[in-house]
Amino acid sequence: MVSRRDFVRLAAAASLAPVLRSAPLAEAATPTLRVLLFPTDGVKTLLWAQQQQSFEHRGLPPIEFVKMANGAAIIPALVGGSGEFGAGSLFPMFAAFARGLPIKLVAPTSLYLSAHADSLLLVQADSPIRTARDMNGRILGVDSLNDVYTLATRAWVSQGGGDGESLKPVEIPAAESFSALVAGRIDAAIFKTPFGSIALGTKKVRLLGKPLDAIAPRFLLSSWIATDSYITANPQVVSGFQAIVGESARYTNGHEDATVDLVASFTGQDPAQVRSSVRATSAISVNLAELQRPLDFAARYKLIPQAFDVRQMLAPGYPISESGSP
Repeated sequence: MVSRRDFVRLAAAASLAPVLRSAPLAEAATPTLRVLLFPTDGVKTLLWAQQQQSFEHRGLPPIEFVKMANGAAIIPALVGGSGEFGAGSLFPMFAAFARGLPIKLVAPTSLYLSAHADSLLLVQADSPIRTARDMNGRILGVDSLNDVYTLATRAWVSQGGGDGESLKPVEIPAAESFSALVAGRIDAAIFKTPFGSIALGTKKVRLLGKPLDAIAPRFLLSSWIATDSYITANPQVVSGFQAIVGESARYTNGHEDATVDLVASFTGQDPAQVRSSVRATSAISVNLAELQRPLDFAARYKLIPQAFDVRQMLAPGYPISESGSP
């Protein structure tokens, strides 16, 4: 059994160490393609591409990773000229586009697959909570009160016959959710990788559900983006970026072990934890439904004012398929 102290130590070791640049990158031209991101397993495709010098082989500038403090910082930094490409969750991108910010989706990053979920709703092992209906009025530990995971959990409870609006979410840092749950200060919590794997390994908690299933069992979760002006001025760079992302996604999906050390070094995790955690599923191409489903969910739960055709957000050459991938 893992003690509370050991869990906190493991969680702290697994936490990411974001680094912010001290000076605005937009002030000086660079001979690289600056990629803004929050370091997660989802960026393994470009880590692999960088190691293989894929951009140089195509006659493009090499990539330079700029680690951001959080995903919300990526869009304004990109629009402000601090990078050429950025990666992150689709939901803040939908909100930014709805507000009129000049961004487009360039290439897919990670898919959500219910059978391979990396965000889990956990309760104590001996909790009386067994169904969604049992969550009525319960205290829910979350990273953020109004993010998509909180909204998806409300939707999951309601879809299961409960009252999602009766949930009482409280913000708790990811590394503290386990101790709060085991101590009974909260009734349930949303755990993302690697914290979910660590928590389940203690046998003190168990899986109740997968909140993102309320959106769909399969949909695009994150994407690479660029500004309208950059896409228009650099079509060959954008098409090269799209091709490299697709090639790297195809390889890394089939060779996960090849990216363990890359991801561990980049995110500051222990390689053993990366290897044992649920790894991101990289999208090679997606179909329109896999893009539209999360957008419609965002509109239904008022993350954006109203739904629109997601094709408005796609840059030329965005890899769309009939059946999706992988």
